[in-house]
Amino acid sequence: MESSLTRLNDDQITAILERCFGFSAHALGVKPLKGGTFNETYLIDLSERERVVLKIAPPQAPDTYWDDVALMRREHTVLPFFACIAPLTPKTIFADFTHQVVERDYILQTFLDGEQWSDTEDELTQAENVDLWGQCGEIVKQIHETTGEQFGYPYPGRSFSNWHEVVLDRFSRIARSLKDFQIEISYFSTISNMVSSARSAFDDIHTPRLLHGDLWTFNLLITHKNGRPLITGVLDTERAWWGDPLVDWIMFLLSIRSEESQWQPRLAAFNHGYGALGKSATARFRQEVYKAMHIGASAVWAAHHGNREDVARARQDLSRIAPLLPKLLD
Repeated sequence: MESSLTRLNDDQITAILERCFGFSAHALGVKPLKGGTFNETYLIDLSERERVVLKIAPPQAPDTYWDDVALMRREHTVLPFFACIAPLTPKTIFADFTHQVVERDYILQTFLDGEQWSDTEDELTQAENVDLWGQCGEIVKQIHETTGEQFGYPYPGRSFSNWHEVVLDRFSRIARSLKDFQIEISYFSTISNMVSSARSAFDDIHTPRLLHGDLWTFNLLITHKNGRPLITGVLDTERAWWGDPLVDWIMFLLSIRSEESQWQPRLAAFNHGYGALGKSATARFRQEVYKAMHIGASAVWAAHHGNREDVARARQDLSRIAPLLPKLLD
């Protein structure tokens, strides 16, 4: 959930730098970075040639949304598992969760050059965007080929011995959040009941796979080299978790664009880079379940922000998924 952040002052940032580097350090320049909806983020010039990124978690609060709890600590735990794409990810310079300098978790990371793909995608040609989606497919495949030992969330998040338990847990938590916002969506409850009784469809997932959890064009940096756009950065891995590749956020967003004509070349490029996806009935069942899960979470987000239109849209989308699921299990 989006947080209302109180910006740090210069003295606090200086104290953080002194804690990290062990000497009196003063930044040549400090610039808040735009785009984040959870952490407070700064670009800090340490010298004319060295820049770092300071990420500061929101203050701890009892009403923090369940999937936002300890996100920075989860990211710190999971980041080494992104070694498969190490040249594309920021490196952690220093992490401090003691709350001795400021009453919040914070991390200093290396700065990656590039511009957010989301800021320029409308200015790129269709061919350039198609090229980037092919690269994106290759990157996502590399991430998904990394395996773990438990399903669920990096420490201090909860882990599970099987995938079905994770899915049930997420449906239960989303249902409670909908109830907290007094949002009644009977289709979500219907789908949740089907998920509960369809364990065999999820038992096909034996191996926990690394999922980015929040990957889209706003978390990808691009640069141009020899006239070609290249993905040179993958950001914000704090929502990473372990599970079925089909549930990853990017797979959901791509699936809901599958009927849009302008997306056909981009989807084809992504699929070419990623490789073949499972097309069995159980795989299609799981994919529809994951859609319902993400749509339910989106309804919670919309309710939190007072967006009744998106809540209504979520209800309509879920009404289409609910009658489809039994047919996929026949």
